[in-house]
Amino acid sequence: MKHVRRRPSDEPHDGPGPVSCSSARAALRIARRNVAHSRWRSALVVVLVLLPVAAMIGAATLLETVTPTGERTATDRMGTADLIVYPQGPASTTDTVRALLPADSQVEPFVNGEGYVVLPGQRASVTVWSLDLDGLAKGMLTFTAGRAPTRTGEVAISRSVADLANVGIGDHVSLQAPDPASGGPAAPPPVSGTAGGAPASPIVVGLIEDPFDIRGRIAVEDPSTAQAAAAVGQATYLVGLPPGSDPEAIGAELAGPSPDGHQSLSVTRRDQVAGSAGASSAGVIVFGSLALVETILVASAAFAVSVRRRQRELGLLAAAGAEPRHLAATVLAEGIVLGGIGVLLGAVVGFGGALAISPWLDQLTDRRNPPVLPDPVVIVTVMAIGLFATLLAAAVPAWSAGRLPVLAALSGRRPPRAPARRLLGLGLGLIGLGVAATMTGSLLRLNDVDGSSGTFSLLLLATGAIVGTLGFGACSPWLLERLEPLAGRLPLAGRIAVRDTARARSRTAPVVTAVLSTFAATVALSGYIAAIDANARAHWQPWLRSDQILIAGPGAVEVGQAVARELGGTASGLLLPAASSDGDAHRYLQVAAIDSSQGVQDDIAQGVTIADAELLRALGAEAAAADLQAGKVILLTTDSIAVTHVALQVTQTDGSVLTSLDVPARDVAVGLVMGDLPGAAVSADTAARLGIAPRAADADPVSDRFLVRLDHAITDDDQARAVALAAQEPDTSADIAIYHSPDQDFRVFLLVASLLFGLAVTGIAVALGETEARPDQRVLLALGADPPLRRRIAAARAGVVAILAGLLAVPAGLLPVWGLLASRGSPLVLPWPEVAAALVVLPLLAMAATFVLSRPIPPWSAFRDARS
Repeated sequence: MKHVRRRPSDEPHDGPGPVSCSSARAALRIARRNVAHSRWRSALVVVLVLLPVAAMIGAATLLETVTPTGERTATDRMGTADLIVYPQGPASTTDTVRALLPADSQVEPFVNGEGYVVLPGQRASVTVWSLDLDGLAKGMLTFTAGRAPTRTGEVAISRSVADLANVGIGDHVSLQAPDPASGGPAAPPPVSGTAGGAPASPIVVGLIEDPFDIRGRIAVEDPSTAQAAAAVGQATYLVGLPPGSDPEAIGAELAGPSPDGHQSLSVTRRDQVAGSAGASSAGVIVFGSLALVETILVASAAFAVSVRRRQRELGLLAAAGAEPRHLAATVLAEGIVLGGIGVLLGAVVGFGGALAISPWLDQLTDRRNPPVLPDPVVIVTVMAIGLFATLLAAAVPAWSAGRLPVLAALSGRRPPRAPARRLLGLGLGLIGLGVAATMTGSLLRLNDVDGSSGTFSLLLLATGAIVGTLGFGACSPWLLERLEPLAGRLPLAGRIAVRDTARARSRTAPVVTAVLSTFAATVALSGYIAAIDANARAHWQPWLRSDQILIAGPGAVEVGQAVARELGGTASGLLLPAASSDGDAHRYLQVAAIDSSQGVQDDIAQGVTIADAELLRALGAEAAAADLQAGKVILLTTDSIAVTHVALQVTQTDGSVLTSLDVPARDVAVGLVMGDLPGAAVSADTAARLGIAPRAADADPVSDRFLVRLDHAITDDDQARAVALAAQEPDTSADIAIYHSPDQDFRVFLLVASLLFGLAVTGIAVALGETEARPDQRVLLALGADPPLRRRIAAARAGVVAILAGLLAVPAGLLPVWGLLASRGSPLVLPWPEVAAALVVLPLLAMAATFVLSRPIPPWSAFRDARS
């Protein structure tokens, strides 16, 4: 049969079909050659694939390394025990708990609570444990040196406590239990045999650490302290069950009502603790896959430029008998080669980066982490996603290459463009779907009473955001087409840039979509944050005046006095609780419920302090100084409640009332939410008449609070200086009540990152356009254009891309945030800084950076080699 060669025609080929093995090998050879000849463009695609793949593999590897497994979490919390049993009253002793368990069960008590290491002139908080680390508690704490304490007067401390107290093994350390009369817990654990807050100096026999908190301040006593607490039902119990027992059934039996009618016990099983922990890389892969969308868009523009540069070559292949599938295969093969290189390098860089960071993981996470090991499933999954993304980026250019008319390809002319109305219709349809999904998700959340549709509504809102962004991106070719007729009114550089950008829609539209999607996400997140922040600001109520600084901690007195001296304090004072202690008896003053003209005020006072005229001035209630001196109780309220008398009670630690007196009172509306400050003040004489003798001002406090009032509103410099002074003392802080947007730094980070990404992608688009515009530059040079014209064209091209992306990014970003806020019944607040950055800052920066970094038109010698 005679072979008839098909003649070239201007008609496009049919769609791609299957490719044989021989043609696949030929396509790979052509792809390797093109990759080698176009080194910079190939490197760009490789980097675009490498970065998200490396980020996903590195982040997933680190996440699985630093996230404790369920077994490690259970060991840290309960050692080798099967159950933790919490006391429910004095009857919950060791014998009582053991009687409820199967025979041969192990029961070991342990206690932990707050204590203090006494330093010269100050104290620092520590967590005091008492447990048997050689028994069921093995693994909860680990020794780094020495041994466990075995008798009273011995203690093991963590490295942070040893460094703070400047002691080591064989030295004595001064420890102290909190005093309930000074505001400590009602039943603090003893510290080396102390009682009532008296300090002791046990000998250090070991250094210890919590593997889940390596910087934690820990002191471990011998098990006798826990045994003493267990005798009065104040210890927690580790339970080891005999082999073959059913922890779930035993735990349910312990948690159920007891036969004698006593309150049931609170139980935690090992499988519950282990089941609540574990690492998952799914979130990293999902967010990384979203980042690969940007790679697909930008890489698609690079492949489109490759097809344009290889147009004559593709025409020759078609004229020689190549089928459309063969032409498309050459582009897809290039995607396979570049994608394969990118994912391989990404895997190496990602895991190598995780290994490089691993020596500092313990310090970064404040826990002991296992060695960094690769997860083959994660690595293979991420590499497959990266390769698929590269093929997807090459798919549309490959389809275009298969449909390229042969005569147009051989002539080097740009093939005729289809009208952009089709893409406009697709874009408007996607925007409509996005709006519908957003509105449906919003309505579901508004009408979601029982929470059953919460996940589905969020999925609809997220789908609306993604589909809407893609819709706005699909509209960009039509907008570019509309800009082309307007180019005649612009200067020469602007005319060339607009017409080139509008002609090369296959290169420009993906880049515009990539930039607008990034800024749309920034506008959406910032709009949501701005709306939430505006709502929080509208309902925010300060707990301190704008001229007050509250110093809290063991060094509060020294720091507060220094703050008052340096920052211009007009009044200051120590907030002494109206409480006293006599051995084991602790008494407190408190104000009972108040029956005022506005109804019963159940929680009018958060605490009662002993005050004088200066402290009253610091509290902002100086108008009641005379009433305080006259013996009245001064109530510090948010609003005026018009009260004349209150019931002042003397109570004990267990809540029982010893005395209740009807005392004259005056309320002072300070306009604050009384959280950290006391809600009432009495004079020292009034407290003494009720048998409350406050501790001396120079006594070692458990947790002092010192209030300073300045003669001016606090500035940022004042706050920074107060914080710096407080940082010089352990566990001491300085607080002010100035509203700060909690996510302001995050918004700045988002904005800067979006600008950098937008500039980078715009620069890539300009570079690709410059590569494709070499023939036009030859013509300009032949016509006598000045060399700097190229820089102006490049800057104008960057401006067109950035302006179009910014215009589309604003509505694309506001659409999802409007839906999300509508679902919460909150008004939309425009994030003006981000909108201005998208519309003005990004185009200006893009044009300026491109003008500065681009080069003039090169001389004729630069065009002799047209391979790149």
